[in-house]
Amino acid sequence: MREALPHRRRSVAPGEALRWTLFRALERLSDWRGNNTQGVFTLSDPQARGPALWLYITTIGELNAVAPMLEWLVAQRPDLRPVLITEHAHYQEAYLARLPGAVVCLTRGHSLDARRLAAQLPPQVLALAEIPCLPSDAPCRFSYAFLREARHHGAATLLLNGWLYHYAPPARLDQVERRLLERDYLQALDVLCVQDDETAATLAARGAPGERLHVTGNMKFDAMQRPHWQVSQARSPLLLGALISGQRPTVVGGCVTELLEQQAVLGAFQRLRAHHPQALLILAPRHPENQERLQALLAQVEAQGLCWVRRSAVPDAPLPPDVHCLVLDTVGELRDFYAAASVAHVGVDHNVLEPLGLGKALTIQDGWNTTYPSYPVYRLLRDQGVLHTCTDEAALCEYWRAAIDHAPAITEDLRRTEEVLAAMRGSVIRHQQACAPWLAHKLANRG
Repeated sequence: MREALPHRRRSVAPGEALRWTLFRALERLSDWRGNNTQGVFTLSDPQARGPALWLYITTIGELNAVAPMLEWLVAQRPDLRPVLITEHAHYQEAYLARLPGAVVCLTRGHSLDARRLAAQLPPQVLALAEIPCLPSDAPCRFSYAFLREARHHGAATLLLNGWLYHYAPPARLDQVERRLLERDYLQALDVLCVQDDETAATLAARGAPGERLHVTGNMKFDAMQRPHWQVSQARSPLLLGALISGQRPTVVGGCVTELLEQQAVLGAFQRLRAHHPQALLILAPRHPENQERLQALLAQVEAQGLCWVRRSAVPDAPLPPDVHCLVLDTVGELRDFYAAASVAHVGVDHNVLEPLGLGKALTIQDGWNTTYPSYPVYRLLRDQGVLHTCTDEAALCEYWRAAIDHAPAITEDLRRTEEVLAAMRGSVIRHQQACAPWLAHKLANRG
């Protein structure tokens, strides 16, 4: 495969200007009819100006997945102001906690938003975190307009840890964008780092230049490592520090979304309390901003007769010993709270690597969706036999008790798991090798 070199800057495909003009005409027509992507644009720092590092990161999950590369990009280009682009306003606080000097840009991908952002914070580098590899392929809204603006400003354009949802575009204008501009979207990317051969083959067939495609493996196996993490870095250092230094057996249930799984976790915890009366359950709903789901979960906790508090309603201070359940209704704290776990339970379709990265035993249940971003990691670890699936509350309680009591079988589970995980790491260095020449070229030609 011929290597893509930075001095061979991509050329615009024939007819791109005409296709773009047609799309913009249709977008303006949609605006007239009430296009819901317009009128959303905001910046966390409205006065921010100057050259920028654009980072499209739709949710906290993608932020965690590619964190090592984001840190590397920021270190490589400290002269650029990081701009985190998302369509989800409720992630702003969590994003700024991770990158305090950044600007969060809220947009639903309208072309005028891209133009406005580029006028105020012109991109020198643009990186997409995992998705979308194709227009409207995933449940997020990153439009070709942002890539086009980046290309216009001569920015290096990078896809990090890419993979495909294989979703159909949800709206008519999204369908038009994919039909007209999919090939232009792919050819506007200088580097496409993807997780596996299947994704690379699909993107090549859809128009991605083969010399720009790099199969780098899944960066989540690198991102799960947190060797320098300290409790002082957490957003709730006093509460979390007291849990870590205390002696309470603690079960952390992360992103337990479905009703039946919530009931199983709560039932297993009640069984556990018969053996460990001081046990604590930390229960994190997947979308705490969804008040209907949150209230349904709180009703279940209440029905169990547990003394509970919401994280958002208590100060950053040690929990009273009579609290049985802490409901983690804040955004971006779950990964840190796994550090307090004696054992963890990860809800179906969520990230098993976060507790494993902290050396925690964990349980899961069956029923994972093959289209979700958590599935590739789940499948790899399942096939290696290192995930412990529990079918009911009795099995959950049994495994939790074994973990809390430091049973030899749990120690062996953790040893085997780390052995498997170690063999899957190395994606970050492959990303850096693919992206570094483009960053160096941009620096050499700055100004």
